[in-house]
Amino acid sequence: MVTSDNGQTIVDFRRVSVGETMIKRFTVQNISDESLQMRTSVLDTLGPFSLLNALRVIRPGGKRTLVLAFSPAEEKKHCEILEIKTTKMSLELTLCGEGVFPTITSSHPGGLLDFGYVFEKERISEVVQLRNSSVVEVGFRTLLASLSLSRPQDGVDTVDILLGSYTDSQVQPTVGTQNYSGLSVFSVVPGEGSIAPGQSQNVTITFQPDHPSVNYSDKLTIELMNKSKVCVMDLKGAASSHHMYLHGGDVLTVPIESLLPPLPAAPGEKGIPVLVTLCARSSGGAVIPAVRELQVGCVCTTQHSKKSGEFSWDDVGSLQEQGFSVEPSKGAVESGQKCTITVTWTPQSGYKPYDVVQTCVSLTLRGDERYIYKVTLMALVSYSAE
Repeated sequence: MVTSDNGQTIVDFRRVSVGETMIKRFTVQNISDESLQMRTSVLDTLGPFSLLNALRVIRPGGKRTLVLAFSPAEEKKHCEILEIKTTKMSLELTLCGEGVFPTITSSHPGGLLDFGYVFEKERISEVVQLRNSSVVEVGFRTLLASLSLSRPQDGVDTVDILLGSYTDSQVQPTVGTQNYSGLSVFSVVPGEGSIAPGQSQNVTITFQPDHPSVNYSDKLTIELMNKSKVCVMDLKGAASSHHMYLHGGDVLTVPIESLLPPLPAAPGEKGIPVLVTLCARSSGGAVIPAVRELQVGCVCTTQHSKKSGEFSWDDVGSLQEQGFSVEPSKGAVESGQKCTITVTWTPQSGYKPYDVVQTCVSLTLRGDERYIYKVTLMALVSYSAE
């Protein structure tokens, strides 16, 4: 006889998300005066129900708990009969349940989540809200690509994954620079959980770099327990050791960095090199000027939350003689803000086709310290057919 659930012989799993598994237990007792060897009928091997534990002999008065699982693979109602047999009698159990497709939405649409610039060894967090509009409780988990690289998956060696991510040095890899400490620069809380019907769950993503770099990146996947993806985000961030920074220009280094501290600058080396290439276009006999943008920003830090900075270009007059202009040529930037500098080049009269016009100018940033960027401007006119 069944002694659990008030003797009910119906095991109702109710509604379960497609791809997830619900476990239920029920207990039977031997009320005869002899030992009984139990066996069961065969459940549909392609069906959603399964018996997880083995059946053993039950002595007189003894009890045995059977563990059943319901794992729906499609959205519909399921029902099956499980017969528990002994030499003298049998007991029928009705197994039923309904598979339901879960519906989870994210407040972030996916794609890029850029934390911008932060001060080294400080942290900034973003919150993504997950909402369950299903009629069932839904489980989820968060996966960072940097953490999955620490262990091989599906027989693929970790080194192969890393090399595959870094094949093209001009493309930002999925997993960029990590902290010197060995800890992941991005963290997510909670790592997994469940959301009741009609409820929401906040997922907090934290960026905490421990050294200056513009190449911090990772990929965050939020998925349900059935492995269907809710949201995939490309995480990106940069860290500075001083309040003022310059962002933009051409890539001069590969986006892969050693975990070793940077080498000291060579003696006599002055200024931080920056390259900006500009390509004007010839169309219908007229030349369309080339335009690029740089950004000067001031990092908001918890140590000096109100500190602002300034920037200025040197010798702007010489730039204009070669057709270059920068706007604005100087200005102030408040803490946590950034200013866009537009660099324009228009070829001067007498320009010879396919010539490259090049000049170098200094851009000075003043914040907690004074930094000089040596900006090389290279420009030409493209005559290629549209």
